[in-house]
Amino acid sequence: MKNLLYIFAFALISCASSQINKIDNSDIVGTWNWTNTDGGFGNHIHKTPETLNKKIQLTLLKNYQFSISENGTLVSKGTYTLEMKKAIYSNKQERFIQLSDDQQLSGIVLSGIIRLVKPNTLEISDNNYDGLGSGFVKLN
Repeated sequence: MKNLLYIFAFALISCASSQINKIDNSDIVGTWNWTNTDGGFGNHIHKTPETLNKKIQLTLLKNYQFSISENGTLVSKGTYTLEMKKAIYSNKQERFIQLSDDQQLSGIVLSGIIRLVKPNTLEISDNNYDGLGSGFVKLN
């Protein structure tokens, strides 16, 4: 009986600690259409769905799963993590999103400082000086 009590207590503590370490993602959950990527040295990079001939959708789920579709075809899925990192532009601790296996798509920033700029507008910045940032709008 004593061993059973220890196992139950350990399981309860393990579950509680994994929930405590999760950073709230409720404001970024949804399906997001990529709108643009800008930045680079001297702000010389400007990419849009029209210039790359790509319609990208990023879906972030409450259970920290993601999927990416390109022109309506699923190209990637996995998990994502959120952690707090110092943002180079605000000098404050902000959420940093990292997709599993460091997923990347040419011309689009998918890992970095993530913030809601407006209720339906998301921005992911690679958090580098002369770096890149991508914008997304939420589907209704």
